[in-house]
Amino acid sequence: MRMLFGMLLAGLAATLIPKAMADVYNEGRPIVELKSGKLQGISANGMLSFKNIPYAAPPVGDLRWRPPQPASNWEGIRDASHFGQACPQPMVTGLNSELVPGNEDCLKLNVYTPTGAKGLPVMVWFHGGGLIEGSASEPYYQPIGLIKEGVVVVTVDFRIGKLGFFAPRLLAEEAKRNGEPVGNYGIMDQIHSLKWVRDNIAAFGGDPNNVTIFGQSAGGRSVTWLMTSPASRGLFHKAIAQSAQQLPMRDQTRETFGMAPEEEIDARFMQSLGVTTLNELRALPADKLLMTPTEFRDGEFGGSFVDGQIIVGNSVPLFATSKQHKVPFMIGTNAWDASYFMLSAPPLATYLKNMGEDPKTINKLYARFKDKCALTAEIMADGWYRGTVKLLADSANKSAPAYAYNYAYLTRTIRPALIGPGHTFELPYVFGDLGNVLPAPAKTQSGADRCKRINQALADMQKKATWSRYWFPMTNPNDPEDQSISEQLAKSWTTFARTGNPNYGGQEIWPRYTMRDDVMREFIQDKQGVVKDLHKGRVDYQLQVIKKTYGLPE
Repeated sequence: MRMLFGMLLAGLAATLIPKAMADVYNEGRPIVELKSGKLQGISANGMLSFKNIPYAAPPVGDLRWRPPQPASNWEGIRDASHFGQACPQPMVTGLNSELVPGNEDCLKLNVYTPTGAKGLPVMVWFHGGGLIEGSASEPYYQPIGLIKEGVVVVTVDFRIGKLGFFAPRLLAEEAKRNGEPVGNYGIMDQIHSLKWVRDNIAAFGGDPNNVTIFGQSAGGRSVTWLMTSPASRGLFHKAIAQSAQQLPMRDQTRETFGMAPEEEIDARFMQSLGVTTLNELRALPADKLLMTPTEFRDGEFGGSFVDGQIIVGNSVPLFATSKQHKVPFMIGTNAWDASYFMLSAPPLATYLKNMGEDPKTINKLYARFKDKCALTAEIMADGWYRGTVKLLADSANKSAPAYAYNYAYLTRTIRPALIGPGHTFELPYVFGDLGNVLPAPAKTQSGADRCKRINQALADMQKKATWSRYWFPMTNPNDPEDQSISEQLAKSWTTFARTGNPNYGGQEIWPRYTMRDDVMREFIQDKQGVVKDLHKGRVDYQLQVIKKTYGLPE
């Protein structure tokens, strides 16, 4: 009888739901109703998931290189059980093959909730990838551990590469005629997604008045741009920036910091394509607008830039002059975020000359740094990661609570072989999806020749355009230390999202950050504690250089 009733119910549903939707309807799966239509998600891993939700219209045809427009409504029940395609991006072997080729119709987001969610804090995630590659659908970003702590998590895809960051003069002139901002379309997408969250997240059990943005690498840097953008004011209430380096950006129309303006490099790009009009540009297939692996390796991409409306300036001087949004702020770095710089770091002598640094002082300050193949990258990290973490946290703390951290944990078997946790290594621990990344080797790796491993990984990229496994985080989900670090991060992040203070369980071990006290939370094995004066002599020297670069008082 139950089977017959089920068959009758399914037949009735097929008559009520449009044919395109009929095959996805399943009575046992969760349904959420929005103003734009109904969604049916799935229940798995202790959370409800609603995926591939359009938050803006497809940016195709005449909407390519335009600010995001409202998404269309739909009839019936939309299947939200599977991720949508990533945004178009070049394939780098070993890095993102599962995301390629992607699709321009990619302005989608995913919502994860605990069962029975009501009025919970909301955390909105912006992925990393250098604004060139990456997607919200990557295995890093399954927020199993965060959801256990009682929050709603939203992960967002936004335009990247030349489809997301592009401002030739013709496009700037069109935008001016339309009264629209130009160029940083990926950041405009992020802002539009936050408007969608404001208007829709209550249907998923989230509190639209308690939204925390967080992101890593380019996503973390996006957080600092959103912290200073007039266009994002009021759309979020707290912010977390993970591994957000602060190298100077290009300007749209003029040369700054020795870099050609965005208009100039985009004019050269148009010339290389053999096109002279916007109609011709918009008629090109998306794959013609992607970087090649060689261009990816060589950094031939303008990326984000100062446009004056969406990104109004470099974050360091804006924070220093208290021009950021006055919301609780958390920022941190990984102990070997320098791994990010390894692929593009110039020779040591060249970097020191360009930055006006004294080689004798450098030799003295870094005499104890043993892995000399990584010295330039480590010097850069002291400035553009550790130094700017301290600068931004100290500046933000003058007007709202601000906290700084140093992530220094590696799972046991890879601990000797690496200088420290590299760029992205904290991600599976923050999200609590330790089983969704590479498993750590069973046998402890030797630390005898770290530079040999590094140089091999660099050779793979430079000669084969292949991303080595060496750059990926590895975990042991069964190790109590791994589990403890993941729990510490998840609890800290979600408590901050809930209250604006990352201390939890009645502990007050993580103080607000001031440059004077220089105390940061440190995530490392065997303890829950802090680190004071992190690499102080080295970082202080690099901070002098950064302040001079940005024209700040020393």
